[in-house]
Amino acid sequence: METKLGGRIGAMQARSQNRLWGSEFDEKFLIADLDFNQERWFTNYSGDISGRFLECMALSGKETAGSHKALAYMLENIPENQREDGHFGIEMDFGGPIDSLEEVPRMMPILWGNARMLPALVEAWLTFGKEALLESAKKLGDFYLAVAKDMADPNRIEEYRASGTYAPGYATCYFPAMEGLMRLYWATGQEKYFREAQRMALFRREYGFDSLPIEHSHGFLCSVYGLLLLAWEDREGEWLSMAQRDWENLVDGGYVLPSGGLLEKAVHGYALDEGCSQADWLRVNLLFYCLTEQSRYLDMAERVLYNQMRINQCEAGGFGHRRVLYDAHGVAGYGKYHAEAVWCCAFHGAAALLNLKSCVLLEEGGRGTLQIPLLLDFIAGNDRAEVAFQECGSAGGTAAGRRKWKLSVSLKGEEAMTIRLRVPDWARDFQVCGTGGEAVDAKDGWVTLQVQDKTAEYTCSANCPVYVENRYFGRSISAEDGYSFLLRQGPDLLTARQKGAAAVIEGPDDGMEAVYVFRPEAVKAEPVDF
Repeated sequence: METKLGGRIGAMQARSQNRLWGSEFDEKFLIADLDFNQERWFTNYSGDISGRFLECMALSGKETAGSHKALAYMLENIPENQREDGHFGIEMDFGGPIDSLEEVPRMMPILWGNARMLPALVEAWLTFGKEALLESAKKLGDFYLAVAKDMADPNRIEEYRASGTYAPGYATCYFPAMEGLMRLYWATGQEKYFREAQRMALFRREYGFDSLPIEHSHGFLCSVYGLLLLAWEDREGEWLSMAQRDWENLVDGGYVLPSGGLLEKAVHGYALDEGCSQADWLRVNLLFYCLTEQSRYLDMAERVLYNQMRINQCEAGGFGHRRVLYDAHGVAGYGKYHAEAVWCCAFHGAAALLNLKSCVLLEEGGRGTLQIPLLLDFIAGNDRAEVAFQECGSAGGTAAGRRKWKLSVSLKGEEAMTIRLRVPDWARDFQVCGTGGEAVDAKDGWVTLQVQDKTAEYTCSANCPVYVENRYFGRSISAEDGYSFLLRQGPDLLTARQKGAAAVIEGPDDGMEAVYVFRPEAVKAEPVDF
């Protein structure tokens, strides 16, 4: 059955998906990075917009995506624009010098766009079944194998480094292809693609292309996602530890903002966030959890989903850039919306929220158990059961902010089912009661329910007190924090907006400057120049 998201997150996801049906996104605009029929943003990043659009349509599902006016054209014409050597974009000698320092670089942007096109072709083949898409994906995968001698040459390390780490840099543009190569390996069973992804990962680590700070957090996180796909296939390999080191360097290095997201550049003091990076950070943390079952990744996924993505989404429904505010102690919050990025973030944000659907109800391997890892509204199921989870308001209106949810389970066969419900770190006194009034207690952060009847309903409730954090997720405040701290309730950061000398606590408002740092005295928070 189709998974449906509801509540605040469902509304965010619907707005992001509806954005892609905007009049701007016609077939000529979407394919311009392949056939160059017009001048638009980043046409030299061939496969970037076209690939992201194709992936979103595939993730939307065959029936829903079929209604987009440009889809049939794109399905037909994307393979037609592929070069003989398998890449998309202008003719290019990939054995020649890297051109990232030229006024309009081409080589690295082509690799970036092709890295976004490769997983899109595989996903579109899985959804729409057109063999031409899989053949195109195999040609592109073989292209990456062919250029490995030039793009992973130990004798060219200094040249790669000289390209920098921003959008047209080698570290940004080459390694994200690991994701598409792994998806192509699973689609075809051909180990050559798996081996090439492994070689990329080892080269990235050996020569320090995983180092922070880095000027393109989106590209960095795409590479981390590729490592996690390698770990999914090879649980005994070193890929998971590589990815965990990247995660810990981001968090421990202070690159993750109090709202859970990242700046466009993983550089302290930069003035903008980026929707693509927030989308990547969400999908990276969800995949980390699926691999490890460590709750810290779910805690981070919730933080970015409920806060950073919420304030990064613009009124039209897409994602982009919001100004970041600083004070003497670092990041202080967010200012005015800067720009919707219809060339990347609108697509990548929508894709991440579509992928979220696959994580709201998980099957615990070999245990006949369904797991609900996030307390958000959804309807989902499999061939054994249908599950609905919905918030239904407060439970008593106490100062602790007690919240209430309804869980409904319908079994499709005679066999009983186990449902496990995670208790997040922000919930206190979590209670689950069945229709007969029997209470089930949480143990080790989970509530385990044994569903025996054909249908069952449960009421869940929890206290959600307001608590404080420092700017790096710590629950203790010290003098070094300058008496500045964050207020949180449930998964949400609360806004402390300065009005004169007083601070007013309220929800974030996209039309105003929202400062997420509370202080007992008025403090000036400003954007930096960039």
